Amino acid sequence: MRKILLLATITVAVFATDVLEAQRGGGRSRNRWRRPEEVQNRVAVYFQEVAGPATDGDKVADLNTIELVRAAAAADQVTLLYLHDGEADERAVRLFEAMLFRADKAGDELGIKLRLFHCGQIDISKSPALQERYGKTAPLFVAFDKAGKELRPVSMRGLKPDARGLEGLLDRAAKGAFKPTLPAFAKKYGKLVAELEKVLNDKAEAEQDQAKAGDDKGKQNQARRELEAAAKAEQKLLDEEQKLLADVRIPARGNKKLGGLPNRRGDRGGNTGKGNTGKGNTGRGNTGRGNTGRGRSDG
Repeated sequence: MRKILLLATITVAVFATDVLEAQRGGGRSRNRWRRPEEVQNRVAVYFQEVAGPATDGDKVADLNTIELVRAAAAADQVTLLYLHDGEADERAVRLFEAMLFRADKAGDELGIKLRLFHCGQIDISKSPALQERYGKTAPLFVAFDKAGKELRPVSMRGLKPDARGLEGLLDRAAKGAFKPTLPAFAKKYGKLVAELEKVLNDKAEAEQDQAKAGDDKGKQNQARRELEAAAKAEQKLLDEEQKLLADVRIPARGNKKLGGLPNRRGDRGGNTGKGNTGKGNTGRGNTGRGNTGRGRSDG
């Protein structure tokens, strides 16, 4: 109970801080705490539920034998498995994931790094053998390099989020798989996303000003100039994004969004996973099985 209350308190505090910071900017910025969908699509975390390894009595096959890991390795790509207990307290798990996979800027780099991984979730509660093998260390994150080699996992036993530990695991698993390196790519792409978020907020404010201008020609012209400037800046960033992604292979995303905070309407579903509905990169990644693009990789 104390653990749940602590997580709840931290989550509410983060949420309240975001709202307060947005409101300090005045009326035009009151909704800035709710990040643009185009930004959420680029940094949100998605997993897909996958079947666990084969079992025979109390024997459990290696995790790298499951299809997701095998398919990724065949394409020289990396994988992350999230072993969780589906029978654990739902609220506690949701708060844990909200803190680990944060919806604010502090969580952007982790979300970006995970986009380059095949991300699978395994419910160990569905198998007594899996529960026996991994129950004491779950939630457990297991990464595989581009050859399908399993790295030392990161346990978050007790629902204690460790974003830094997970990022370190991802960096080690991705070593030699990408050019530029995963940390360099995440930093550069994170900066681009931050710039895009500012431009989109400026664009939204200019649209509001335009709607409020009425018959005031001066205000109409000012809003129009601001909109044109924002649109030009947005397109420039989208072009830069395409160049940045040209040599990085991004796998298809899973259909289950994890983490973040509920929006104002209490929608726990978050992003639909359909990707950006505007122009430019949709955030979907490769929609085929594995990756069919050439990209670059070492080795």
